[in-house]
Amino acid sequence: MAKDTLKQLDRDVDRWLFAGAQIARTDPNLAGARDTLAPLAARAPALGKVVEQIDKLQTATGKAAASELLALASLMAQVRGAQATPALPESNGELTPLPPTRKIGTPLTPTELNTLVGALTNAPDARQRSRVIRDYAMSDRGAARDLRLLPLVIPALADGAIAEVVVQYLVPALGEAIVPSLQRHLDLEKGRALDVRVLRAIARIEGAKATDLLREAVEKGVPDIRAAAIAELGRIDPLAAEPIAIVLAEKDRSKDVRVAAVHALAGAPSDEALDVLLRAFGGTAELRSAAESSLAASKHPRADERIVALFSPELRDLGHFRIKKATTKEEKDAAAKEQKAHTNQIEYLVDLVDLLTARGTDEGANLVLEAFRRHKVKDVRDAAARALLRIGFPGAWEELMPSLYDAPDATKEDFVRGVIALDPAKAHERLARFFEPGALAQKNGTDLATRILARIGNHFVEYEENEDGTPGNGESPEAIRAIRNDERWVDLAVAMLGNTNLRTPALMVLANANAPKTLGDALSVSRQEGLSSEDALLVFVYLGKQRDPRILHAFLRLLEPLRGGYEYGRACNIMTAYDDPALAPMLRSWLDAKQKRKRLSRAEAAPFEECLRFLERARTAASTDD
Repeated sequence: MAKDTLKQLDRDVDRWLFAGAQIARTDPNLAGARDTLAPLAARAPALGKVVEQIDKLQTATGKAAASELLALASLMAQVRGAQATPALPESNGELTPLPPTRKIGTPLTPTELNTLVGALTNAPDARQRSRVIRDYAMSDRGAARDLRLLPLVIPALADGAIAEVVVQYLVPALGEAIVPSLQRHLDLEKGRALDVRVLRAIARIEGAKATDLLREAVEKGVPDIRAAAIAELGRIDPLAAEPIAIVLAEKDRSKDVRVAAVHALAGAPSDEALDVLLRAFGGTAELRSAAESSLAASKHPRADERIVALFSPELRDLGHFRIKKATTKEEKDAAAKEQKAHTNQIEYLVDLVDLLTARGTDEGANLVLEAFRRHKVKDVRDAAARALLRIGFPGAWEELMPSLYDAPDATKEDFVRGVIALDPAKAHERLARFFEPGALAQKNGTDLATRILARIGNHFVEYEENEDGTPGNGESPEAIRAIRNDERWVDLAVAMLGNTNLRTPALMVLANANAPKTLGDALSVSRQEGLSSEDALLVFVYLGKQRDPRILHAFLRLLEPLRGGYEYGRACNIMTAYDDPALAPMLRSWLDAKQKRKRLSRAEAAPFEECLRFLERARTAASTDD
């Protein structure tokens, strides 16, 4: 117990050195370590020294707390050294160069580091932790590739509130520098939630190099580990995953593992894999959902033929269930069994309609259109309408429109995506109708218009390319070019700025499109009363890309809706990058007036002071050649 407590305390000390002494002295882990070690101090004098130093840190105030934290760190280093045993290599070998990796250093400013450390350690003043981590990890300048964050990643992976965003965004941003630490903490046989996240994180970073580890995880791991391993292996190397996934999909005792294996067969090219997927499609709801996803993506040459064959004449002519008169228990049980079988057939047919649509073939779309127009069961007709909407099917455009406003959110999203994918150059002609006053007045009309603008704005966002060369924002290169070249989308966004319900997605389009002709419209928005902090930051982003003397005054106006160190920090980062010396006295005057009205906290004032130090620096005239 004491040994484990010391190990955890040692890791916590590393974290506190970055988080700060004031956070350390109030951290519940510190009090917990003291309570565990104090009863053992009489038997082990070294533990007594540790307990004594913890007491000093807890009672210290001001700058003395920093000194006591450093003393505790020094003491823990001595304890760690006393427990250490030499680890000699198994065999001698020649030195080899390390594999090349992306540059990593300490790019975070002190304020940014404090904000990100607070989000990772759940500091008392931390807000919107997931959003903070994601924004820094996706920063264009690689802000999250900071060596000082490495000791905090493993504890963050154990924090369920932020673990997923750490795996998806922060860990890939840190790259291979974090892999050794991840490997030390991985225990395949124990299979905790932390181990699953660590395994996924390693696979996301190492890619094909993690294949052997994933095979081992399938063999040795508990069900959660096996499910994660086969899922990652299927993503990294579908051919290597295929024979393993075929066995797991039909023979593993865990439902979660079977579902993950079915997902892993999406890229499998063999006839055996296709047979497994088709059998899974006829299985339980969970397996059918996984099989539907994999069959939709299958590249097997006979996949379309085999899937269309599932739409049998019996399913086309399926009618409503007719309840038979039953008097005996046996007759009632038989009737209930028949009714359940009929319900299962309808659910199967609804999923088949979705699958046929997802395959994107003319034959499949026509079968779904036939079901929409003629099938006797309303659930099937509704499913067909939703499926055709998702792909923006032009063959029954006017027939489908009445169904759109009441469709589920996922269907609306797929509809917008489908219309754009069908013909990006004509997307404006087909979608602009939903911004007319009559359309916006419809029930859910504003919701649909918001989704359209958000999707259009996504085409203007700059992301790094994926490994296969496709854009990282999930859009096709053709759609990105067509949307960006159609100036009517920017004009539509400007027209929607007056609608308070649509202002945020409209500003997202303007901020990402960066069209200079809309500068006057953005400045007008900055003068409006009651602007939300989200809208203010979007205008900040847009104005930060333009050059105009009016922008400095707009910056100050836009500071008023903002609250908290994080929002102030984002605004100050933009003003720092803008780097106009005329902004310094204006910002200093605004800050002084703000402090008189309501004193800002240290976390709120820090971004401004850092920004002002930069703007007020001594500037030297650039030398020019005669």
